[in-house]
Amino acid sequence: MIGGIVAKLFKSSGHSVLGTYNSYAVEGLTRLDICERRQTISIVRSFHPDLIVHAAAMANADLCEVKRDLCYKVNVMGTQHLIDSARAVKAKLVYFSSDYIFDGKSGPYSEDDTPNPINFYGACKLEAENRIWKGLIDFIIVRTTVVYGWERQGKNFVMSTIAKLRRGEVMKVPVDQVGTPTYANNIAEALLDLVCKRQTGVFNVVGPDLMDRYTFARLVAETFWLPKELLIPTKTADLGQTAARPLNAGMKIDKLKSVSHVRMLAPKEGLWLMRESKEELV
Repeated sequence: MIGGIVAKLFKSSGHSVLGTYNSYAVEGLTRLDICERRQTISIVRSFHPDLIVHAAAMANADLCEVKRDLCYKVNVMGTQHLIDSARAVKAKLVYFSSDYIFDGKSGPYSEDDTPNPINFYGACKLEAENRIWKGLIDFIIVRTTVVYGWERQGKNFVMSTIAKLRRGEVMKVPVDQVGTPTYANNIAEALLDLVCKRQTGVFNVVGPDLMDRYTFARLVAETFWLPKELLIPTKTADLGQTAARPLNAGMKIDKLKSVSHVRMLAPKEGLWLMRESKEELV
């Protein structure tokens, strides 16, 4: 989702873009498995970009907890291959990270807070961040969370909520998982601004409002005229999720505001824009 939206925005801004895919084919994109080091370096050398936007990930925290080898292969070694590729062509690397690198005891977090992941997905994202710090000079680590928007696979929280409510399904939603919901198109706008301003380092790029998942789900239902009585407030401990969740998470955006003119949108604004965009899938 983020990769597609970023590619579309950068193209419309006059940049030449090579988009890639792995398991989910999209017309006009080049197939790339970042777990294959030679293939990755070869494609990057051939296109010779100034900028590599690394939006690929195995992001299902529960699946990552069960399939740790695959999670590490994709999220850590795949990132290492892109680090090596960026160094080979002297390109800037943009990497998307998560508030899952924190333990969720004292959020929202700033860029300078000490990470302490409590699940394997978060641990892999943190190791990937550390490898970028060690391997590159010119990079941006974008930490984001609860990202929503239209996407073909419909995996994000908002799309899955819309789908279930449209089918009339009851949905248990945690009341104690707090984050900062972020509209995907807004992330792309902020990233373009950061790149054009030649920024480097870590930036939290998230919405400005702290919100628990249940409250956010109710806002989704209200925005898309769906039955919010189907939403059942539930404690995380009662959901039986495989991976531990950082409960009081989310992130602060003071650093982003200090360098960027892009205004990050509150959930109500982002959901309204999403509704008005008429399900433009990427």
